Amino acid sequence: MKITSFIVMGFSVVCSMTACSDDPVTVADPEPAVVVVKVPNGSFEEDAAETVSPKGWTISGDNSAVKVVEGGCEGIYALHYGATSAYTVSTRQTVNGLEDGIYDLEFYYKSSGGQISCYVAAGTDNKKMTSLQASPATWIRSYVRGIKVEGGKCDIEIHSESAETNWSRFDGLRLKKTEKEYNLLKGGDISQLTYVEQMGGKFYENGEEKDCIDILKNNGFNIVRLRLYNDPGNPDYSPSNRLPEGISGPDDILRLAKRAKQAGMQIQLTFHYSDYWTNGETQTKPHDWEGLDFAGLKQALYDFTFNFMNKMKAQGTTPEFVALGNETQAGMLYPEGSYEDFAQLSELYNAGYDAVKAVSQDSKVIIHLNAAGDKSQYNWYFGELKNRHTKYDVIGASYYPFWTDKSAAQMREWADYVSAKFDKDILIMETGYSWNKTLPDGSPGQLADNGPYADFSPLGQKNFMLELIKEIKQAKDCRILGFLYWDPIFIEVEDMGWELGAKNYVSNTTLFDFSGNRMEVLDAFKYNN
Repeated sequence: MKITSFIVMGFSVVCSMTACSDDPVTVADPEPAVVVVKVPNGSFEEDAAETVSPKGWTISGDNSAVKVVEGGCEGIYALHYGATSAYTVSTRQTVNGLEDGIYDLEFYYKSSGGQISCYVAAGTDNKKMTSLQASPATWIRSYVRGIKVEGGKCDIEIHSESAETNWSRFDGLRLKKTEKEYNLLKGGDISQLTYVEQMGGKFYENGEEKDCIDILKNNGFNIVRLRLYNDPGNPDYSPSNRLPEGISGPDDILRLAKRAKQAGMQIQLTFHYSDYWTNGETQTKPHDWEGLDFAGLKQALYDFTFNFMNKMKAQGTTPEFVALGNETQAGMLYPEGSYEDFAQLSELYNAGYDAVKAVSQDSKVIIHLNAAGDKSQYNWYFGELKNRHTKYDVIGASYYPFWTDKSAAQMREWADYVSAKFDKDILIMETGYSWNKTLPDGSPGQLADNGPYADFSPLGQKNFMLELIKEIKQAKDCRILGFLYWDPIFIEVEDMGWELGAKNYVSNTTLFDFSGNRMEVLDAFKYNN
């Protein structure tokens, strides 16, 4: 591609960007290319030779791990990190003379993977950072999003804490003024935390027992998902009586919401509109709503939503996001709310939307389906809702490599299409990855494989999350808001399962190991924002 450049405020400004020869052709510019301010010596060409002291950059830590080497992405040279022993190193510079505003930092990298932390960060007081996924053979283009520049300056840091076997390489750093704020939502579902704690489950970090929410907060969580059942564990009704009493019921969710908000987290509240698990196959009405005609059912949904939202608001835990149902691709509150009658389903959604907004105009309302990556399903479903003027703010989607058999890049391509077609932001409501091939008893877990990803290991889980986050940040116009992991905390505990008398089928997909120890996947949460 031909480059046309001119000088603004002492910096080279590029109107058309080059791309590395092995840059994935499916990765489009997240926004139309306009003006890019090149970081001084951001391509490490100015020394015109291999060097341990790149011009314009300051090195701290293990200097011996740093070298500018041949084998660059855009030119001859690139910055390389690697050593014959464990190392921690940062290479920094401050770019001055910038116009204040919001910027993205584009960069290219290769990496062996496996580092404790390896990221590019930018900003001043509140730095934004993006960590590297493993990519030893191919240059990957990535972004640090939503960098706030004040006082005309921006600090840039390239950091790695690594064992001697791990290396990384960087090239092509550019600042791009976008004026788009971006705050990656990164969290997971803690709806069953009370149950885990009641059954004796304990959580550890570096060998020390700690509160689970504290561990999650200190490792980057900024949002939790809380799923609400109407009356779980009521012994007089089925299927309510198949769940532990009160777990994920109104009182329990209120308590968990307080704990999460005290930790400074946002809240995504999901109304199941059931006393039991719901999904595309099961949407059992709450026992109190059985026998109601459609008008009564719609009013019951409104009242329950309105009343619980008010309880959340009264205790200072108004949810930032509210989902009306869980994986409702076939509808909810069967049979009246089945997809076979989209007109009635739309009325139920609108009743829930109105109830949420009557309490909190700022809360974003989500409609959540499974199968992220399935264009035909989302075209059909949200097309039907559009035809009926159904009210909602955000498209929610479950993305599991196992269920979808799609890579994170394929998910992102789908999200670009869906968000553009329906002009809605997207939140990944569920995602998960098996870090062990089996449960502790040797049987398969719920996610029997990881779809296109072959690696059953803690490092494989971490690499997947790093890749997923990278793809989320690649999304056009920043329309993927973030992700919620499922299930991060439902660890292996004796006599505890997904329902009473059943086993735990997800203890090999959590963010803690079989003994409750923090796993390295949490580094992907901690070193991305």
